[in-house]
Amino acid sequence: MLSVSRMKQLGGILLIAGTSIGAGMLGIPYVVAAIGFKSAVVLLFINWIIMLATALLIVEVNIRQPLSADLNTMAYATLGRVGQFINWIAYLLLLYALTTAYISMGGSLLNQYVLHLSSSSGYGALLFTLLFGMVIYFGTSAVDQLNKVFFTLKTVCFIAIIVVVVPYVQTNLLESDSLGIGYAWYAFPILITSFGFHIVIPTIRNYFKNDQALKKIVIIGASVPFVVYVIWVAITLGVIPVLGNYGFQYLMKHNIDLGLAYHNLLNVDVVSGFIVGFSNVAVTTSFLGVTLALFHFNQDTYKLKKTMKARLVNFVITYVPPLIFAVFFVNGFLAALGYASIFVCILLIILPACMTWSLRQKEKRNGLLSKAYLLLLIVTGVFIVILQLLASIGLLAVLS
Repeated sequence: MLSVSRMKQLGGILLIAGTSIGAGMLGIPYVVAAIGFKSAVVLLFINWIIMLATALLIVEVNIRQPLSADLNTMAYATLGRVGQFINWIAYLLLLYALTTAYISMGGSLLNQYVLHLSSSSGYGALLFTLLFGMVIYFGTSAVDQLNKVFFTLKTVCFIAIIVVVVPYVQTNLLESDSLGIGYAWYAFPILITSFGFHIVIPTIRNYFKNDQALKKIVIIGASVPFVVYVIWVAITLGVIPVLGNYGFQYLMKHNIDLGLAYHNLLNVDVVSGFIVGFSNVAVTTSFLGVTLALFHFNQDTYKLKKTMKARLVNFVITYVPPLIFAVFFVNGFLAALGYASIFVCILLIILPACMTWSLRQKEKRNGLLSKAYLLLLIVTGVFIVILQLLASIGLLAVLS
């Protein structure tokens, strides 16, 4: 095995963390506000443990495949054509659901801060899609250059938010009683999407060519988002109350973002500026990463050539369906993330457990404890899917 330099390992950690920490982070305070800070940390920890466990299962399966193997190849090698087909469908629907979420959020931000229109107007979503979709159209190099700039801006904004907001955090808000643990069931499916980095594991392994280093990097990289999310929840729930004027219930009812809430509660313009900056950059970087993968996925699936006409066709296939859903059918960013959680559970929880079960059976090391562990993960994935289905028909308590 090749040795992996510290800079290379750091790159792997940042790739995992960067894949997880994106626009979905903006929705976390809204869905955990009702259960209180302490319960929110516990819920984040549970979600982190689940996703770390399944990530390590993907590592286990991946290192037994050739270096170039991706999730599709792994599914076929362990579960056959049926498993490969399910993996393909879940992957496609997940990317479309996430694209819908980012168009919804990006369009809302453009409407509010650039176009000065109603947040529900479709003009912002259309402009956001055309503007950043064209970056994808011009190729990976253009995306890479823009993403480097945006990632730096995102890091600067987040650090600035922490520095400015921490003095205003009220411990009594962090220690206050929640509205009830029943709100956790609605939060669970949305939080699970915030730890979804698994699709980059085969890429990192191919980059490292060192299977021993891969497991360590996955554990460290997966831990970074958990720490970041806990800090983020602390500086939001510690400043913005659940109820009252510009509390989380008020924000959700009137579709107001965190930047405006900080501005009205703290009367510190710089905080609002950094929040708006972070929001825009986080949504954009997430949109670029997800739709770049979707653009290439569609290109391979439909065997589209790299001609101008074929790329225009691919542009339409990639962006028109999620744009339509974002404008006409999906009620906002959190709703789209919730639907994405269904495909996250199938692709990143249930399928990895099933692939590992098949692998261990073939290698005659799937004992009673192993079966119980894998079955627990499968049941957990199914349970989260059920929670999202219940949430989608209004049967779960939600702060509104």
